[in-house]
Amino acid sequence: MTTFLTIGAIGVALVLVTLVVGDLLDGLLHLDVLGGDLFSISSLAAFVGAFGFGGAIGLALIDNMLVAVIVGLVVGALAAWGAISLTRALKSGEDAASFRSDSMIGHSGQVITAIPEGGYGEIRISAGGHVRKLSAKATEPVLPGQEVWVSAILSPTAVEVTPTTPELTA
Repeated sequence: MTTFLTIGAIGVALVLVTLVVGDLLDGLLHLDVLGGDLFSISSLAAFVGAFGFGGAIGLALIDNMLVAVIVGLVVGALAAWGAISLTRALKSGEDAASFRSDSMIGHSGQVITAIPEGGYGEIRISAGGHVRKLSAKATEPVLPGQEVWVSAILSPTAVEVTPTTPELTA
């Protein structure tokens, strides 16, 4: 039982380290090789801690090492799945506050660099507390300082705009 409790304590220590420097460790150790959070420090720490304490509980309830290991594996897998789910939920919350291409349609912006007829200029859009500069195309020439609204998405970095104010004189 001491072995399982030690493994559980190591898992708790890893969780505490993860809370303080988790992203740094994930970057240094390159554990996120599959593109998901399966082998992140947080999921591994959750698995190790839950495996240790689950195994100790299994050994205390039924004095059989095989049952204790199976209980530890099941509890560890559930804890790792929980850590992965929480990490994904937190990361999706970050994405909701940032720009997405489909969410820019209808936003107003201001022309920074003149948009010639049939060519590209630049606009600045502010949404959700974030400011983003994008390439912009319009059906008619638009001068710097004019207000425009996004009417179509051309690419992740380019939009089509329509002027909302009359043309300014240069």
